[in-house]
Amino acid sequence: MNFKVKEMCQLALAACLLALFSQIKIDLPGYVPLTLQTFMVYVIALTFKPNNAFAACFVYLCMGAIGLPVFAGFNGGISSLVSYTGGYLFAFPIMAYVISYSKHINRYGACFLGTFVCYAIGTGYFMLVSQMALMPSLMMCVIPFLPGDLVKIILAKKVAEKIKIRTENYA
Repeated sequence: MNFKVKEMCQLALAACLLALFSQIKIDLPGYVPLTLQTFMVYVIALTFKPNNAFAACFVYLCMGAIGLPVFAGFNGGISSLVSYTGGYLFAFPIMAYVISYSKHINRYGACFLGTFVCYAIGTGYFMLVSQMALMPSLMMCVIPFLPGDLVKIILAKKVAEKIKIRTENYA
């Protein structure tokens, strides 16, 4: 993948915004907090091409993997990636790619598909790490987050539309 300087700057900004939005966190009972990470993944996916959306989220993962405190709660390092929420972090680049790739059909549908991918990977990883069965894992890691994800998707679509209008004026 060859990126132009403008694209690299946009990807770096997106990764930094993802790190910033990750710090907006509400701890819930259980292991998985409510954050605005997925909101930012939706915005990135809806504004970038598929490879760029993947790259921005991948850069974010790399930043956290080397120890920068970019994950929720100012966490970072490999320990965050192998914890209960690591699967969701690993799912972000894939989620962004899926949304960005399928957004031309239907933006809301693409976001729901990406959310399903994130939940499938993240919950599967959670089950592996926690040794918990499917239904308790879904009750802990998916069901409580669905209403919030619906709100995030609606807001992200509106934000992405504004970003697209602004960037088209300056391109």
